[in-house]
Amino acid sequence: MDFSGKSIVITGAGAGVGRRTALEMAARGGMLTVSDIDASKAEGVAGEISGAGGRAIAAKADVREYGEMEAMIGAAIAEFGQVDVLINNAGTGIPKPFIMTDPQEWNFDIGICLFGVMNGCRAVLPHMVERNAGRIVNICSDAGRVGEPTLAAYSAAKAGVVGFTKAIAKEVARNNVLVNCVCFSTIRTELMASLFQMNAEMEPKMVKRYPMRRIGEMEEAANTVMLMCSEYVTFVTGQVLSCNGGYAMVD
Repeated sequence: MDFSGKSIVITGAGAGVGRRTALEMAARGGMLTVSDIDASKAEGVAGEISGAGGRAIAAKADVREYGEMEAMIGAAIAEFGQVDVLINNAGTGIPKPFIMTDPQEWNFDIGICLFGVMNGCRAVLPHMVERNAGRIVNICSDAGRVGEPTLAAYSAAKAGVVGFTKAIAKEVARNNVLVNCVCFSTIRTELMASLFQMNAEMEPKMVKRYPMRRIGEMEEAANTVMLMCSEYVTFVTGQVLSCNGGYAMVD
Protein backbone atom coordinates (compact mmCIF):
# COMPACT_ATOMS: atom_id res chain seq x y z
CA MET A 1 0.00 0.00 0.00
CA ASP A 2 1.35 3.39 -1.01
CA PHE A 3 0.30 6.65 0.64
CA SER A 4 2.86 8.91 -1.02
CA GLY A 5 1.61 12.49 -1.17
CA LYS A 6 -1.51 11.72 0.89
CA SER A 7 -2.37 13.99 3.80
CA ILE A 8 -3.70 11.84 6.64
CA VAL A 9 -5.23 12.98 9.94
CA ILE A 10 -5.55 10.50 12.81
CA THR A 11 -7.19 11.30 16.13
CA GLY A 12 -6.14 9.51 19.30
CA ALA A 13 -2.81 8.82 17.61
CA GLY A 14 -0.61 9.26 20.66
CA ALA A 15 -0.69 5.57 21.57
CA GLY A 16 -2.11 2.18 20.68
CA VAL A 17 -3.55 1.40 17.27
CA GLY A 18 -3.67 5.10 16.35
CA ARG A 19 0.07 5.48 16.89
CA ARG A 20 0.87 2.26 15.06
CA THR A 21 -1.30 3.26 12.11
CA ALA A 22 0.35 6.69 11.94
CA LEU A 23 3.83 5.16 11.89
CA GLU A 24 2.90 2.58 9.26
CA MET A 25 1.22 5.10 6.96
CA ALA A 26 4.13 7.51 7.29
CA ALA A 27 6.54 4.71 6.40
CA ARG A 28 4.53 4.29 3.20
CA GLY A 29 4.84 7.94 2.23
CA GLY A 30 1.88 9.48 4.02
CA MET A 31 2.02 13.01 5.45
CA LEU A 32 0.62 12.74 8.96
CA THR A 33 -1.27 15.06 11.26
CA VAL A 34 -0.93 13.27 14.58
CA SER A 35 -3.71 14.35 16.91
CA ASP A 36 -4.22 13.52 20.56
CA ILE A 37 -5.71 15.16 23.63
CA ASP A 38 -2.25 14.76 25.19
CA ALA A 39 0.01 17.18 23.34
CA SER A 40 3.21 15.49 24.49
CA LYS A 41 2.08 12.14 23.08
CA ALA A 42 1.12 13.69 19.75
CA GLU A 43 4.45 15.48 19.57
CA GLY A 44 6.28 12.28 20.44
CA VAL A 45 4.72 10.32 17.59
CA ALA A 46 5.20 13.18 15.12
CA GLY A 47 8.83 13.30 16.24
CA GLU A 48 9.24 9.57 15.59
CA ILE A 49 7.94 10.04 12.07
CA SER A 50 10.13 13.07 11.37
CA GLY A 51 13.14 11.30 12.85
CA ALA A 52 12.63 8.44 10.42
CA GLY A 53 12.60 10.85 7.48
CA GLY A 54 8.84 11.28 7.16
CA ARG A 55 6.59 14.34 7.30
CA ALA A 56 4.35 14.93 10.29
CA ILE A 57 2.88 17.60 12.52
CA ALA A 58 1.31 17.28 15.95
CA ALA A 59 -2.11 18.73 16.75
CA LYS A 60 -3.54 18.74 20.26
CA ALA A 61 -7.31 18.32 20.10
CA ASP A 62 -10.14 17.21 22.35
CA VAL A 63 -12.48 15.42 19.95
CA ARG A 64 -15.48 16.46 22.06
CA GLU A 65 -14.86 20.10 21.11
CA TYR A 66 -15.88 20.94 17.55
CA GLY A 67 -13.76 24.09 17.48
CA GLU A 68 -10.64 22.10 18.30
CA MET A 69 -11.40 19.56 15.58
CA GLU A 70 -11.96 22.34 13.08
CA ALA A 71 -8.61 23.87 14.05
CA MET A 72 -6.91 20.48 13.68
CA ILE A 73 -8.23 20.06 10.14
CA GLY A 74 -7.21 23.64 9.37
CA ALA A 75 -3.68 22.94 10.58
CA ALA A 76 -3.43 19.89 8.35
CA ILE A 77 -4.61 21.84 5.31
CA ALA A 78 -2.22 24.71 6.08
CA GLU A 79 0.74 22.32 6.35
CA PHE A 80 0.01 19.81 3.60
CA GLY A 81 -2.43 21.60 1.28
CA GLN A 82 -5.34 19.21 1.75
CA VAL A 83 -6.74 16.35 3.79
CA ASP A 84 -7.08 13.12 1.86
CA VAL A 85 -7.83 10.77 4.75
CA LEU A 86 -9.40 11.22 8.19
CA ILE A 87 -9.22 8.36 10.67
CA ASN A 88 -11.48 8.97 13.66
CA ASN A 89 -9.66 6.74 16.11
CA ALA A 90 -9.99 8.42 19.52
CA GLY A 91 -12.02 6.36 21.95
CA THR A 92 -12.53 5.36 25.55
CA GLY A 93 -14.38 2.76 27.57
CA ILE A 94 -14.10 1.69 31.21
CA PRO A 95 -15.86 -1.59 32.05
CA LYS A 96 -18.50 -1.25 34.75
CA PRO A 97 -22.01 -2.70 35.21
CA PHE A 98 -24.53 -0.22 33.86
CA ILE A 99 -26.46 0.05 37.14
CA MET A 100 -23.25 1.26 38.78
CA THR A 101 -22.71 4.08 36.26
CA ASP A 102 -24.10 7.60 36.16
CA PRO A 103 -25.03 10.09 33.41
CA GLN A 104 -21.68 11.86 33.70
CA GLU A 105 -19.91 8.63 32.74
CA TRP A 106 -22.31 8.01 29.86
CA ASN A 107 -21.73 11.52 28.56
CA PHE A 108 -17.97 11.02 28.73
CA ASP A 109 -18.03 7.79 26.69
CA ILE A 110 -20.59 9.06 24.18
CA GLY A 111 -18.87 12.44 23.90
CA ILE A 112 -15.60 10.87 22.81
CA CYS A 113 -16.78 7.78 20.95
CA LEU A 114 -19.77 9.23 19.06
CA PHE A 115 -19.71 13.03 19.14
CA GLY A 116 -15.95 12.96 18.54
CA VAL A 117 -16.54 11.10 15.29
CA MET A 118 -19.32 13.49 14.30
CA ASN A 119 -17.13 16.51 15.06
CA GLY A 120 -14.28 15.14 12.96
CA CYS A 121 -16.53 14.37 10.01
CA ARG A 122 -18.28 17.73 10.18
CA ALA A 123 -14.94 19.54 10.26
CA VAL A 124 -13.44 17.75 7.25
CA LEU A 125 -16.38 17.00 4.96
CA PRO A 126 -16.83 20.48 3.44
CA HIS A 127 -13.17 20.33 2.35
CA MET A 128 -13.49 16.80 0.93
CA VAL A 129 -16.76 17.55 -0.85
CA GLU A 130 -15.23 20.65 -2.42
CA ARG A 131 -12.25 18.62 -3.63
CA ASN A 132 -14.55 15.79 -4.78
CA ALA A 133 -12.28 13.29 -3.06
CA GLY A 134 -11.66 11.84 0.37
CA ARG A 135 -11.64 8.87 2.68
CA ILE A 136 -12.98 8.66 6.22
CA VAL A 137 -12.50 5.61 8.41
CA ASN A 138 -14.34 5.61 11.72
CA ILE A 139 -12.81 3.23 14.23
CA CYS A 140 -15.60 1.32 15.89
CA SER A 141 -15.99 -1.86 17.93
CA ASP A 142 -17.91 -5.08 17.72
CA ALA A 143 -19.51 -3.89 20.96
CA GLY A 144 -21.51 -1.54 18.74
CA ARG A 145 -22.75 -4.46 16.65
CA VAL A 146 -23.53 -7.10 19.27
CA GLY A 147 -23.38 -5.25 22.62
CA GLU A 148 -20.84 -5.88 25.36
CA PRO A 149 -21.74 -6.42 29.02
CA THR A 150 -20.25 -3.80 31.38
CA LEU A 151 -19.76 -1.47 28.41
CA ALA A 152 -23.34 -0.32 27.84
CA ALA A 153 -22.73 3.37 27.09
CA TYR A 154 -19.68 2.50 25.00
CA SER A 155 -21.72 -0.07 23.06
CA ALA A 156 -24.45 2.50 22.48
CA ALA A 157 -21.93 5.07 21.25
CA LYS A 158 -20.29 2.61 18.87
CA ALA A 159 -23.68 1.50 17.54
CA GLY A 160 -24.33 5.17 16.87
CA VAL A 161 -21.08 5.40 14.93
CA VAL A 162 -22.19 2.55 12.67
CA GLY A 163 -25.51 4.24 11.88
CA PHE A 164 -23.90 7.65 11.47
CA THR A 165 -21.27 6.24 9.11
CA LYS A 166 -23.89 4.68 6.85
CA ALA A 167 -25.95 7.88 6.80
CA ILE A 168 -23.17 10.23 5.79
CA ALA A 169 -21.72 7.68 3.37
CA LYS A 170 -24.99 7.95 1.43
CA GLU A 171 -24.86 11.75 1.58
CA VAL A 172 -21.35 12.18 0.17
CA ALA A 173 -20.89 9.15 -2.11
CA ARG A 174 -21.68 11.28 -5.16
CA ASN A 175 -18.76 13.51 -4.16
CA ASN A 176 -16.32 10.59 -4.30
CA VAL A 177 -15.91 10.57 -0.52
CA LEU A 178 -15.85 7.07 0.93
CA VAL A 179 -16.90 6.62 4.57
CA ASN A 180 -16.49 3.28 6.33
CA CYS A 181 -16.13 1.70 9.77
CA VAL A 182 -13.44 -0.63 11.01
CA CYS A 183 -14.36 -2.57 14.15
CA PHE A 184 -11.89 -4.19 16.50
CA SER A 185 -12.18 -6.72 19.26
CA THR A 186 -9.34 -6.89 21.80
CA ILE A 187 -6.01 -5.71 20.40
CA ARG A 188 -2.68 -6.09 22.16
CA THR A 189 -2.05 -2.38 22.71
CA GLU A 190 0.43 -1.06 25.23
CA LEU A 191 -2.40 -0.82 27.76
CA MET A 192 -3.60 -4.38 27.21
CA ALA A 193 -0.05 -5.72 27.38
CA SER A 194 0.44 -4.06 30.75
CA LEU A 195 -2.85 -5.51 32.03
CA PHE A 196 -1.79 -8.98 30.94
CA GLN A 197 1.49 -8.56 32.81
CA MET A 198 -0.38 -7.64 35.99
CA ASN A 199 -2.79 -10.57 35.69
CA ALA A 200 -1.29 -13.72 34.17
CA GLU A 201 -4.70 -15.44 33.95
CA MET A 202 -6.38 -12.65 32.01
CA GLU A 203 -5.21 -13.43 28.47
CA PRO A 204 -5.68 -17.25 28.61
CA LYS A 205 -9.26 -16.73 29.77
CA MET A 206 -9.93 -14.04 27.18
CA VAL A 207 -8.70 -15.98 24.15
CA LYS A 208 -11.19 -18.79 24.83
CA ARG A 209 -13.87 -16.43 23.50
CA TYR A 210 -12.09 -16.17 20.14
CA PRO A 211 -12.40 -18.87 17.44
CA MET A 212 -8.77 -18.16 16.47
CA ARG A 213 -7.75 -18.61 20.12
CA ARG A 214 -5.77 -15.40 20.26
CA ILE A 215 -6.30 -11.66 20.35
CA GLY A 216 -5.30 -9.23 17.63
CA GLU A 217 -1.94 -7.55 17.25
CA MET A 218 -1.51 -3.84 16.54
CA GLU A 219 0.07 -4.56 13.16
CA GLU A 220 -3.05 -6.47 12.12
CA ALA A 221 -5.30 -3.65 13.26
CA ALA A 222 -3.21 -1.02 11.47
CA ASN A 223 -3.14 -3.09 8.27
CA THR A 224 -6.94 -3.32 8.28
CA VAL A 225 -7.31 0.43 8.68
CA MET A 226 -4.74 1.10 5.96
CA LEU A 227 -6.54 -1.24 3.57
CA MET A 228 -9.73 0.81 3.89
CA CYS A 229 -7.75 3.98 3.16
CA SER A 230 -5.76 2.52 0.29
CA GLU A 231 -5.86 2.60 -3.48
CA TYR A 232 -7.23 -0.96 -3.41
CA VAL A 233 -10.58 0.16 -1.99
CA THR A 234 -12.41 2.41 -4.45
CA PHE A 235 -16.00 1.11 -4.60
CA VAL A 236 -16.70 0.43 -0.92
CA THR A 237 -18.61 2.91 1.23
CA GLY A 238 -21.01 2.76 4.16
CA GLN A 239 -19.60 -0.61 5.21
CA VAL A 240 -18.43 -2.13 8.49
CA LEU A 241 -15.32 -4.32 8.46
CA SER A 242 -14.44 -6.26 11.62
CA CYS A 243 -10.88 -7.23 12.51
CA ASN A 244 -11.70 -9.61 15.35
CA GLY A 245 -10.45 -13.15 14.88
CA GLY A 246 -14.04 -14.35 14.56
CA TYR A 247 -15.13 -12.96 17.93
CA ALA A 248 -18.38 -11.67 16.43
CA MET A 249 -19.67 -12.77 13.04
CA VAL A 250 -22.32 -10.26 12.05
CA ASP A 251 -23.96 -9.95 8.63
